[in-house]
Amino acid sequence: MRCSMQEIFREHFGSFAATRALHPRELRAAWCISHCYTAALGGHLLECPDGHHSFIQYHACRHRSCPRCADAPRQRWLASALDLLLPCPHFHVVFTLPHALIPLWEFNRAWFNQLLFDCVRQSLLQLCADPRRLGLLPGLLMALHSWGRTLSHHPHVHCLVSAGGLTPAGTWRACRADFLLPVRPLQCLLRGKLLVHLGAALRCARLRLPERCDATHWRLVLRQLWREHFNVEISPAYPHGRGVAVYLARYLKGGPLPKDRSLHLHHGIVSFGYTDHRDQQRKTLHLRAHEFIARVLWHAPPEHQHTVRRAGLYASAHRLERQHCRCLLQPQAPPLPAFTASWHPALHNLAPPCPTCAKPLLVTRALAPTHRFGEFTLAPTSSTAAPGPTGRSSGPPPAWHSGRAPPMPYAAARGPSTMQL
Repeated sequence: MRCSMQEIFREHFGSFAATRALHPRELRAAWCISHCYTAALGGHLLECPDGHHSFIQYHACRHRSCPRCADAPRQRWLASALDLLLPCPHFHVVFTLPHALIPLWEFNRAWFNQLLFDCVRQSLLQLCADPRRLGLLPGLLMALHSWGRTLSHHPHVHCLVSAGGLTPAGTWRACRADFLLPVRPLQCLLRGKLLVHLGAALRCARLRLPERCDATHWRLVLRQLWREHFNVEISPAYPHGRGVAVYLARYLKGGPLPKDRSLHLHHGIVSFGYTDHRDQQRKTLHLRAHEFIARVLWHAPPEHQHTVRRAGLYASAHRLERQHCRCLLQPQAPPLPAFTASWHPALHNLAPPCPTCAKPLLVTRALAPTHRFGEFTLAPTSSTAAPGPTGRSSGPPPAWHSGRAPPMPYAAARGPSTMQL
């Protein structure tokens, strides 16, 4: 039976939460996914001025892991990213965290994400600024993804690098269309920066270590990683970087599974299709509902941390330099196709029209939320829910138990929040 992620959470999260302790960010993500566009978040009554039509529109949760309300934020981010990009080709560079460091990343996610962004940024800018390589300042747009195609742990950073940059003399220098930087020096530079800072953090006891693994074990892991090559992939230059920006926007808002991904639930088994990157074959993954929920919650981003960073010419501090490069490139740049966002009321801040007379519906009454955050109902409610923003019934709040296992302390779970590079 085809279903949505919200339906899976509403049906199975109660039994899932009763069996394990949840991190506060996981609990918040689950609550938002289950209550998005329901009476729990409140809403407002929309009525036609002529009395033809009226309905209740519930509020969205606006959580970064919720696929149901991610369309408008995704298109807004894409529009701003396309306005930011310079009119030149762009390379797509992917940096993948070694598999041996994933347990350490899981227990220190916020600190590790910051370290990964800083090491990637410094490695690219240092090699591009080297006069023996390119001798220029490029534009970098970096996005962190923590999942693979099967929802497994797969932290990696996507980088959109401009195929050219600003020289110290203030002129624009373009790169070759088929070559940005040699991969081996980039791998060695990233490996050195990452392992040096990890070793220093272990010596200062700044990291929260997984169970049954002491600092001595992780020092041995770091020593072995010095002899391995990190996975760095550089794709050929794209004409203007639009395709990569569209790809990044699809997963930056709404979690690892977009709303249009087909999910099937049958006797507690969730199935969805994916493309295996090893043989490019279409396959189907079958997971128990509890395992599916656990994998989705794995990738709930830490609160108050951005998963997109800008550096080089795309940084806010280089706004004037970016405008200078745009003026240098504009006469010779090919015109970009116009970006047209699909119509959405939240995107354009407009009320949906009346289906009878096409006049904008007016907000006549505000509806208070029926639940506070983290408050779950003990039994299914018998009240009939009003139709949601798509005209379908949003359904009653899920029948979850009121108690939950005590989560781990947030400060200890996320590890140190700052570091000096």
